[in-house]
Amino acid sequence: MNFSQLRDQRANGFRQLRFEPGLEAHYRRVRDEGIRSRARPVSASALALFLVYTLLDSLMLPPAIARDTIAVRLMVTCPLIIGVWWLSYRDIRDDHFVKIYALAYLIGGLSVVGIIGLARLENHPLPYEGILLMLMFGYFVMGIPFRTVSGASLMVIVAYLWVESATGLGTHQLMVNGFFIGTANIIGMVGSWLSEHRQRAHFLDRQMLNASKQQAEQENQRKTRLITVASHDLRQPLNVISLILENLTADGLPGEQQSLVSRLKSSVSHFNGLLASVLDISRIQEGMISPEPTRLCAWQVIRQVSETFSEQAQNPGAQVIIHKPTPGSGVLADPQLLHRVLQNLVTNALEHSDATRVDLRAHQEDGKLCFEVQDDGRGIDDGALEQIFTPFFRSNLRQRSCPGLGLGLAIVRELTGMMAGHCSVSSLPGQGACFRVFLPATPAPQTTDSVSGAVVPPSAHSPSLMVVEDHDEARHWTCETLSSWGYSVRGVASAEQAITRWGTSSNAILVSDVHLPEMSGDALYDRLFARKSVRGGILMTADTAIPQGYDSERRLWVLHKPLIPMRLRAAITQLDRLAD
Repeated sequence: MNFSQLRDQRANGFRQLRFEPGLEAHYRRVRDEGIRSRARPVSASALALFLVYTLLDSLMLPPAIARDTIAVRLMVTCPLIIGVWWLSYRDIRDDHFVKIYALAYLIGGLSVVGIIGLARLENHPLPYEGILLMLMFGYFVMGIPFRTVSGASLMVIVAYLWVESATGLGTHQLMVNGFFIGTANIIGMVGSWLSEHRQRAHFLDRQMLNASKQQAEQENQRKTRLITVASHDLRQPLNVISLILENLTADGLPGEQQSLVSRLKSSVSHFNGLLASVLDISRIQEGMISPEPTRLCAWQVIRQVSETFSEQAQNPGAQVIIHKPTPGSGVLADPQLLHRVLQNLVTNALEHSDATRVDLRAHQEDGKLCFEVQDDGRGIDDGALEQIFTPFFRSNLRQRSCPGLGLGLAIVRELTGMMAGHCSVSSLPGQGACFRVFLPATPAPQTTDSVSGAVVPPSAHSPSLMVVEDHDEARHWTCETLSSWGYSVRGVASAEQAITRWGTSSNAILVSDVHLPEMSGDALYDRLFARKSVRGGILMTADTAIPQGYDSERRLWVLHKPLIPMRLRAAITQLDRLAD
């Protein structure tokens, strides 16, 4: 049943101890399973009790009577209890076991009636406390369903009154005994009804909680799918726009049109940043990001961030200065998340502080590796410092000077926390700001492949590039961009065409979309790499669930769309330097 049906069931109530048919069947399955588990300790305690009564019979009753009562206890009641305990571990249906359990209660009660009758026949009356004890067990200890235990108890009481009457108990005493036993039975019925009603209420609460949890999980899945689809469907056209702009030059245009081209590039770059921020914060809130920490060289991390900004001009005249850390300095972090953190900090300094210089450095401090991004901008006032990492917070000055959503620094804090680190900021108005990111320090890896150093123009010995992209416009502009950089490029629309047109031995690099119609880009690369048709590869994807990064063993890059031309070019340069 769904949550609304369960809510209707609660509103309608269940005074008759019945749910709607579908829920009732589920409740009985759960209840019967619980009764089977409960029967084991109950059987053990009942067996111990009857053995104690057997001992008391031998000590307190005349031998002639004790012989008969002990025989009933040892040959009927105790084997019955042992049988119930044994059956609780057997492979029988729970509902069948509950019926046997209730029948055992009835037979046990009748055996007590029989013992009282045997004593009465020998003119040695026994009190009816044994019947009261059986009622207590049935209603409060055994946990038998209300209707079943009520019917069985009534049969035991009727049998007892009949035996007392048949063996000559006086009418007055019979009425007194009947009154007390009947009263005990009513009390037991009320207690049993309340107990089952409470159990049903708890069961209904659990079902509503589970339904609510399942509903929330389904809603999260829908949000996750929406974020994934939105990310893919927005990144794909933006990738085409970015590649077109990479090929768009303002040379030879009138001054006004040159300004329009520059503004267009700046606007698209800004929109890419906004989209990335919105999607990042959404993925963080939905728990879609799972860090994969690895040992990284601090110097190479800094150089990669520097290269991302080397061809950008967010603020004319601004420059990013990197400082080489102590040799061997390393950090334990997710490479893509750390890159995003430092990229956001540098972008914040360039776009929102009017800085002309941004210094990026790393050093060890108290067992942590501290990355510092320091600028010479206008600084941050005390009021803003307290809220600077809050989502959607933007100071009045920042709102006037530069549009944005106020998510960049919130993403920095969230991603840093995911990597077992923390961040801080210090600033004085008019004297710039210094952001610090502290992450676990570790020795730098011995060898680390990365995109580092200046981008080297293609030479006559540079490899050719094969672009595999089923999106026609994206394939065209990817080829145009690579050709404008001086590479020899061929473009095909499918993996099958790439396999057919590629030779058995080629000094080439594969540039492929991940999601292709008949074969994934990853599988295509593995096939070509195995037959030595490629020396390396770059997989492009708009699916941000696939992590970016470089696999040195496979010589394979994964880059997210929209492609940052600088990163694409640097990745190709690195693969170009690899030996055959």
